[in-house]
Amino acid sequence: MSVPSANPPRPEAWRLPWYGVALFACALLALAGGVTHQHLLSLVAALLLLIAWLPRTLRRRSAVALGGWLAVATLLLVPAAMGHAGLALQALPVAFLSIAAWIFTRTLLPGREPLVSRFVRVIEGDAQLGLPGVRGYTRSVTVFWAALLAGMASLALLIALFAVPGGWLAALGIALPLRVPGEWLVWYPEAGCWTLLATAFAGEYLFRRWYLRGIPQSGARHFSSQLIRHWPMLIDGRDERA
Repeated sequence: MSVPSANPPRPEAWRLPWYGVALFACALLALAGGVTHQHLLSLVAALLLLIAWLPRTLRRRSAVALGGWLAVATLLLVPAAMGHAGLALQALPVAFLSIAAWIFTRTLLPGREPLVSRFVRVIEGDAQLGLPGVRGYTRSVTVFWAALLAGMASLALLIALFAVPGGWLAALGIALPLRVPGEWLVWYPEAGCWTLLATAFAGEYLFRRWYLRGIPQSGARHFSSQLIRHWPMLIDGRDERA
């Protein structure tokens, strides 16, 4: 008669999606650092982001992925090493928004499933995704979020570069071909980004309810709760039925 193991392996369902948790922790730390003006929290968020992202970058064995990691690391670490910690923190919105944009964009490549299509399939089932108009709409929404997040990242970079006072170029004494009000350095990361995201979420939800009005749809509360529950697996591309 066999003796059961004292430490049986945990079921797959109990495995912690550490990468998704790390990204969520980065976002919370960055937000807390911005709201409380505690630079240490923001720096910890930056380091955690780089550490969590590096193993995945190395596993891809892609020059583009490695170049992206090095670019973000340069934006975050070089200003801090030069004694400009504030400039390093201004790179956080650029980094987070750029990564979010890439997460959506990469699923639009040939042979990949658009990210919003994956959300619907995993949360609501293949039958829902197969209804008339749903698959095309979810691809269009994926394009929308990829473009919006890329635009927001570009705006964050523009503000960080050309803000006066406090921007990167002004702090380094470089002549500016363009000037952005320095107040935007605080307003955009702490209020502007979140206002744009909330408006986009609400606008897409209302448009979807109208555009797909002939198709049964989950309520916003149910869909949002399932999305929060499953989002690390969804981003990693691992299916898990709701």
